[in-house]
Amino acid sequence: MASSIPEGTTSPAGLETELDRIEHALATGRLTTLTGTGGAGRTLLAIHAAGRVRSLYRDGVRWADLAPVHDDELLLVTVCEAVGLGGRTRRGPVEALVEVVCEGLAEMHLLLVLDSCEHVRPGCAHLLGEILTTSPGLTVLATSGQPLGVRGEQCVGVLGAGADPGPGPRPPR
Repeated sequence: MASSIPEGTTSPAGLETELDRIEHALATGRLTTLTGTGGAGRTLLAIHAAGRVRSLYRDGVRWADLAPVHDDELLLVTVCEAVGLGGRTRRGPVEALVEVVCEGLAEMHLLLVLDSCEHVRPGCAHLLGEILTTSPGLTVLATSGQPLGVRGEQCVGVLGAGADPGPGPRPPR
């Protein structure tokens, strides 16, 4: 089973409640976004949550680090490379790249983690709107400072160490 989850740098001890909330959101929806301020631990939680659920996805977990990405074209190329479609793409028109991603993911059953979406939120929202429609076996876990605004998105607030996480994921839009 394929996986590209980065190594966690910290033990998940003390994060079980938040991880349970994330796991529940992933089981009940196709797009879960971990929201919160920088440094709250969104990436760490995504790493551990992806590790906990990876066996549920026939094609594994794929991780796309969007921190260095600052335009929609590079966003799409990064996602293509993360899901193993890098050989089928070249930098080009955004809509053509969206089509390649949609076609490539259509038959896959995997968890796609998009880490650090906040600075490419409109592009992420557009891409996710397309691929979640055309790829029924795809589940997405995203991290972002704010919700992405995609239909069906469940947001799980990450408040950082010692903060009260609240009752659970916010219902889908």
